[in-house]
Amino acid sequence: MVKLKFITTIIVFSFFSKLYSQSVINVESKVDTTSIKVGEKIKYEFSFSIDSLTDLNFEIRKFNPPFEIIEDFQMDTLLNKNKKRIIKKYFLTSFESGSYSITPPLIIRDNIIKLNDSIVIDISTIEVDTVSKKFFDIKNIIPVSKNNEGWWKKYFITISFIAIIFLLWILYKNSNFFNSKEIKITPPIEKAIQALQHLDFEKLNSQSDYKLYYSKLTEIVKAYLEEDVKMDAVESTTNELIEKLKLLKDAGQLDISEETLKNFHSVLSTADLVKFAKSNPGSETAVLDKKILESVLVDTKEGIPAPTEEELLQNEIYLIQKRKEKNKKLIIDTVKFSMIGTLVVLATSVAIFGWEDVKDNVIGNETKALLEAKQWVTSTYGAYPITISSPDVLKRLDSDNGQSFEFQSIENSFYVSLVTKPIDKGDDPQNILLNYLKEKGALNILTQQEEFLLDSGINTLRYFGSFDFVNEEGDTVKKEYSNLTFFEKGGSQIVTCIIDRDNKYADQIITRLQNSINFKSN
Repeated sequence: MVKLKFITTIIVFSFFSKLYSQSVINVESKVDTTSIKVGEKIKYEFSFSIDSLTDLNFEIRKFNPPFEIIEDFQMDTLLNKNKKRIIKKYFLTSFESGSYSITPPLIIRDNIIKLNDSIVIDISTIEVDTVSKKFFDIKNIIPVSKNNEGWWKKYFITISFIAIIFLLWILYKNSNFFNSKEIKITPPIEKAIQALQHLDFEKLNSQSDYKLYYSKLTEIVKAYLEEDVKMDAVESTTNELIEKLKLLKDAGQLDISEETLKNFHSVLSTADLVKFAKSNPGSETAVLDKKILESVLVDTKEGIPAPTEEELLQNEIYLIQKRKEKNKKLIIDTVKFSMIGTLVVLATSVAIFGWEDVKDNVIGNETKALLEAKQWVTSTYGAYPITISSPDVLKRLDSDNGQSFEFQSIENSFYVSLVTKPIDKGDDPQNILLNYLKEKGALNILTQQEEFLLDSGINTLRYFGSFDFVNEEGDTVKKEYSNLTFFEKGGSQIVTCIIDRDNKYADQIITRLQNSINFKSN
């Protein structure tokens, strides 16, 4: 009996020591609202504090139906002295109406959880007006091909840029644009003497070397006689060439001495022996013959009569022609570099800003010009006055239904229509808009609506959407519209703007125009 009591005491003691060794964790929770509509989100948060040294083992489970998690935030941990606070946040929603309670989806092992009262969330349905609002048939699904537009742009820009750099390099390499020098004509006598001086006689080792040496000697002198004395020398034999020089001397067209002719004939004869008889005169003779020919060239130049006025004039005309050719080449090179530079700048601009922005700024854009007009016109229109700022004054039209005004036409990328008339309680603004668009030629009209608030505090409905329009050329153009109907100053004011789809400038014009509307009395 004593033994049984002892065992019972130990069991009870162990149970209570285990129970009291578990710490109690107080879990708090809160929401930003306790009432939502179906599909709306609520912000839910739960938190608890533990000792900073405690190694806590816990698990996050799912929320009870019908709540669903929209966004699950990371867990935050805040340290305060010897305490550690853990915070967990969610965005939740529910698609079932009714009242439901939320409890923290938390399981903490080996500890006692103390929860606050669960939070009850009221979820209400959304009322759908199926009487006063108009409904339209669902459009059929239109199959479209894969959009491959613009895939080539990055490759085109890269290849164009490389090609332009390559062309610039080729043009720079083959052009004298950056190294242009003044035209300088070297006299024939100078060219001939320089050519003789450049002949190398130190490498005359074989007969073939002498043959090449004397061939060049005679070619240089004959080329000079062709250019400066104006005689047929290159194709002449030695005797023929000497006879021609004698004839020029006898005719008074060349003042040259017999000794010079004799020396010239001697060198030509030696050259003939070397070239045709395989003679080897030796290096001393070769050097001496070169000096003799230099003397012959100088004597010949001095023997040429002074040029006549006609010859001087021809020479001047030649120089003028050369200058013109040089200037023409410079102009062509300048145009080439300018065009390539322009292409480089254009390609770089397109790569950075895109083709549309570059085109609009370089070529121009009609709608962009309207948006950036220095001063818009602010004017008041109609018997039931409405004040609007627009790129230009709205033109008044003849109308049997109130007063009508417009700017441009529906064919343009931007069009504005304004109608002011007495209030008719039987009018349906949406019906009026749809009929108006159909009269303008709109097809496949899609419409939406939203609330619109002016800066002055006036609230109305904005009808907006898109439609197809066939222009005068027979092309189908995608258009977008925005319509505002007001009931102010004892009447109604209908403002309709129509633009080309994806025209960012026209869209900005609409925003600016609609924000300018007011009904203040002048």
